[in-house]
Amino acid sequence: MVKNKRLKAYLALFISSLFFGSTFLIVKNLLQSVEPVFIVFTRYFIAAILFFIIGGIPNKMILKPGILMGLFLWLGYITQTQGLLTTSSINSGIVTGFYIVLTPFISRFLNKNKIPKKNYFFSFIGFIGILLISINDLSQITGNFFTLLCAFSYAVHIVLVEKYVNKFEISQLMFIQSLTGALLCIPFLTKNNFYLLSELIFPIIFLGLVVNVAAFYLQLYGQKFISASTSALILSLEAIFALLIGILVAKEILGFLNWIGVSMVLFSIFIVIKE
Repeated sequence: MVKNKRLKAYLALFISSLFFGSTFLIVKNLLQSVEPVFIVFTRYFIAAILFFIIGGIPNKMILKPGILMGLFLWLGYITQTQGLLTTSSINSGIVTGFYIVLTPFISRFLNKNKIPKKNYFFSFIGFIGILLISINDLSQITGNFFTLLCAFSYAVHIVLVEKYVNKFEISQLMFIQSLTGALLCIPFLTKNNFYLLSELIFPIIFLGLVVNVAAFYLQLYGQKFISASTSALILSLEAIFALLIGILVAKEILGFLNWIGVSMVLFSIFIVIKE
């Protein structure tokens, strides 16, 4: 029974990473028309409504954990979306993957968890793979800097999920997380973006439903049974999916070292989850 739950958890995290990886090119295209904060707000707003319908009025004890999760996820979204203004969708997906290195250390610090030595080692191997993939474009310094801040925020979010996900109801926790993100965006919104909403409704709904609802629900479900460091490795597959979508849709081209990097990321994930 436990083995089946872990298998479902791995599958949930895998699908979650696929959904996350599908967003980079969509967000990159949206940024040609609207500001980063507007994209983040609409994603959070859609998710907040749906999770409120699903989970109902949350318990007061969920407020603090949900707000903390929402704050760091909001920081991750804002910095990642801002970074996409000056970096490619593939590069953003890859640099975001730096959280696989940060997560074990943050988990050790915040949750006092003992992390298997192999997780440290293969997280490092996975990160080297990510660097090899990103060799495709090292000139986009500003965008990469914002994306590194995003990676740190995502790592903290994953660790916070590990800390709270088994204590509270997932839908209620995600309602507070989503509402926090939406409220944080409001002071930075401008009216001009709302005039374009009808023209961009389909990609925005996709981001809200498929990513902010489905992907994050699957992530939280998976982390009920899988440690933060291992979850981070599996979720780093979003970089691979972002890369493949970039190749197939945006016609990006990878070299030999890039493909070695892809192999290293996949290998590190396989070794860590092979139990």
